[in-house]
Amino acid sequence: MKAIFKRTAAVVVAAAMMTVSVACSSGKNEESSSSNLVGNGPSDGLEVKEEDMPYGATMTSLKAANNDKVKMDIDFDPRYFVQEGTDYPEIYLLTEYLEAMQKRDSAAMEKIFYKPFLEYSVKTSNFESVQDYLDKYIDNLETRAKSQIEFTYAVVDTCLNENEKNELTDFEFVDSKLDELAGEKLSDKVKSRKLVYMDVSFKDSQDNYYMLNDTLDYDISVYIYNIDGTYYLL
Repeated sequence: MKAIFKRTAAVVVAAAMMTVSVACSSGKNEESSSSNLVGNGPSDGLEVKEEDMPYGATMTSLKAANNDKVKMDIDFDPRYFVQEGTDYPEIYLLTEYLEAMQKRDSAAMEKIFYKPFLEYSVKTSNFESVQDYLDKYIDNLETRAKSQIEFTYAVVDTCLNENEKNELTDFEFVDSKLDELAGEKLSDKVKSRKLVYMDVSFKDSQDNYYMLNDTLDYDISVYIYNIDGTYYLL
């Protein structure tokens, strides 16, 4: 929950806000495209291997209409996320997170987040509970839109893994906090770590569309950890 719990300047925590990242494809009419999101493509005659291209060089779309495991349409670079058969468990978690926020469903949030870390983040961000956080988050958006709102689409525009500098990810701090909250060396059971940033579109009751990042003035972000074989958001 990087946007609630912030240690780096890259993520801004505002007075009622929070986070999300990860994988995609289910073999059901997904759409793929090659579009370099971080700059122009390579010059003519210069061949670059796909694995050497930056995040966003190859993007995939999962459509909720064609895949009942995603709660809304979402785009991401599949090279950066775990694929299990035709499933992308990390991406599914991200869409479940957005749905839980949309519905103000604290039980769903507690199911997909590592609960002790979620409760810690909520408390240190001065919310009374997960439900209090959700209510204030959505109330804030609806106040700005002057209407009830509905999330419609998400794009994972950045994914940072353990190859990145700790100054960009704060994995070391998150690991130490996990150990403290668990009362054991839980970080030894972590099989993978990711920090993802997303942008999300939403619409009001008049079908006017907005981008969440523009509305809040900060990127939504979240950690995705595989702890002892189970994926959690943090």
